[in-house]
Amino acid sequence: MKCPERYNIMQHNIRKPIFDEDNIVRGEYHLLIETQQFENCYKEQCAAWDKEKNMCKKIGG
Repeated sequence: MKCPERYNIMQHNIRKPIFDEDNIVRGEYHLLIETQQFENCYKEQCAAWDKEKNMCKKIGG
């Protein structure tokens, strides 16, 4: 199950200079990679999920 409460966005910017024949920087390559996904449902891994209050209850200490 996926949970919209735990949405994750990760971005990677990769830049590399472009050199001419005289080894002078004339520009750059730029690549943006973005990953968007829902995290694994933390409700399923919660020790006690309170449906009325819509929150996780800790059990013990």
